[in-house]
Amino acid sequence: MAIKLRTVYYATKEKYHMNLLAGSEGLDQLFSWIHILENIDTMEYLHGNEVVITTGIGMDSPSWFSEYVDKVTHSGATALIVNTGKFITEIPQDIIDKCSKLNFPLISVPWKVHLIDIIRDYCNRIFLTEQLSYSLMGSIKNAIFRPNNPELYEIQLERNNFSLDATYAIVAINGKNFNIQKMDTKFYGQLHLNIQIILNNYGLDNCIFDYDEALFIVINRAYAAQLDKFAHTIDTMLKKRFGKFDFETSVSETVNSVKDLHKAYKQVKYIMDHIQKKNSSSICFFKRNGINELVLSVNNLEILKENSQQTLEPLLQYDEEHETDYVALLKLYLQQNCSIKAVSELTYTHRNTINYRIRKIKEILKSKLDSNEERFRLMLAFYIRDAL
Repeated sequence: MAIKLRTVYYATKEKYHMNLLAGSEGLDQLFSWIHILENIDTMEYLHGNEVVITTGIGMDSPSWFSEYVDKVTHSGATALIVNTGKFITEIPQDIIDKCSKLNFPLISVPWKVHLIDIIRDYCNRIFLTEQLSYSLMGSIKNAIFRPNNPELYEIQLERNNFSLDATYAIVAINGKNFNIQKMDTKFYGQLHLNIQIILNNYGLDNCIFDYDEALFIVINRAYAAQLDKFAHTIDTMLKKRFGKFDFETSVSETVNSVKDLHKAYKQVKYIMDHIQKKNSSSICFFKRNGINELVLSVNNLEILKENSQQTLEPLLQYDEEHETDYVALLKLYLQQNCSIKAVSELTYTHRNTINYRIRKIKEILKSKLDSNEERFRLMLAFYIRDAL
């Protein structure tokens, strides 16, 4: 779990006599851990976004400190804390200027401060943030899956600065073998951290949780234009840093309150389960998928379910009684513009067999399937069936 450095710095600066010498703009970056590193050659152990501490005990040449700072600033670290007074008596101006130019936070603490106290304090704050995150996660899940029980989520969301009546949206990320890959804690931590950095850069109130083989990002106070840019930034980052996992990004429309969050969830699930499979792009927006948007926008979903069931009922019943798969065959037939040849090739089945089965389907439905109106009615039934 990552936490914003600015929040922690100003909460602890007086307690530990900290002095920010450079990089005030960098305080808005996130950090995920804090390390003491005294050896230049151990920088490869940094994963990125850590706060690094040094006393200078490893200093063995006049150029050591400058080389050390160069390696820290290029390692992806968030900030450097220098414990001054014994091995490093003062921080040279050229080091301060270098960090200022990079907007890299450079902080000094006097020798009298015990570094173990800082480390313990910062780690505890990270753990507390993680605990609060889990609590928020539970409330968000309740809002999605138990929307009619507001007592299970409203109070906790407000405590976390989530506005109940502001807009919400969901961005979902799923990829190849995601459930297996997330067992790699380093991979999963890096994925989470990269997403959190982008969320932080956009200043979005959010909650991230994994569920049903995907990662879901719930955004509060989501606005369409900003959501569009954010989703494309996420998509670009995933391709650049995690390209081999073939991640796909699905984006809901904005909904007007937390009570409608379950609708946004249905939208991204529908995209993941039905639209992404036919989509050539790695990013897909619900609002750009016409008929699917109309289906899920109807208030009385029971009417839609009943209509779909009635339309396909004769075929559903026949499949159940005779252990056939005519419903799936009809759907494929309609999707292929009623081309026997295309269905035959896709199913590796002889054309005569497909012809026979389609004739049987027409007989069961008492329809010739030769009018656009009839085909649309059946396709709409399939759209509703997939969506609901």
